[in-house]
Amino acid sequence: MSKRAPQSNDEFAWARFDPEAYVAHYYADPHPDDDEVVRLTARALAAGAGDGAIDTIDVGTGPNLFPLLAALPVARRVSAWEYSEANVAWLRKELAGGRLRAPWAHFWEVARGAHDPARAAIAEPIAALSAKTDIVQGSIFDLPPRQWDAATMFFCAESITEQQEEFERACAAFAGAVRPGGVLAAAFLAGSKGYQVGAEDFPAVSVNPAALEAAFAGIAGDIVISAIGERSEEIRSGYTGMLFLTARAR
Repeated sequence: MSKRAPQSNDEFAWARFDPEAYVAHYYADPHPDDDEVVRLTARALAAGAGDGAIDTIDVGTGPNLFPLLAALPVARRVSAWEYSEANVAWLRKELAGGRLRAPWAHFWEVARGAHDPARAAIAEPIAALSAKTDIVQGSIFDLPPRQWDAATMFFCAESITEQQEEFERACAAFAGAVRPGGVLAAAFLAGSKGYQVGAEDFPAVSVNPAALEAAFAGIAGDIVISAIGERSEEIRSGYTGMLFLTARAR
């Protein structure tokens, strides 16, 4: 029996992605690994901003506010770049809701604790985030080059395709969206073989530190890759840990 060829991004049913099912499975009960990703991201963005404010983009945001909350204290503007129409609608509704639902209130406390207290003293974070955020429906492969001071990406490039070449192309598009010298901060699922959201199956490329180093070596400098919570058993479903990358765009 012949082995099935790895499928590409456009062969999956992104229009049927169920945002609330995703949130319920992955974020309803916040995991310490997620807290650490938020904390590291906030610190990386704070270091990149210095005493100023920066324009940031989160690529492949999905139904997830923690990347935007991690950027909030230092962001002049925040762009959420998301392909799925259902996820774009979810983001618009969530930002218009008037309050941070659980678990986003939890992740805001984690992000706030990693920033300078004066900059993170935001009384109404959902209102501040809504005022600063531009939600854009678009593919990672269509990102404009050199438009932002910093970019974040969480569980996107490795979770949209089964093809290694397409994964690497997504990483290049992410890094290329940032002005030279700008901050890149991204988290990747380690050992993922795919995942299910609701009744739909979605793809993954299994990544390890060497694969990440190879994907970013020609497009970024000052690359640091850290393992977060690697275990022999699966966490939730579909992965055994996370890899967190920081770098500077070239």
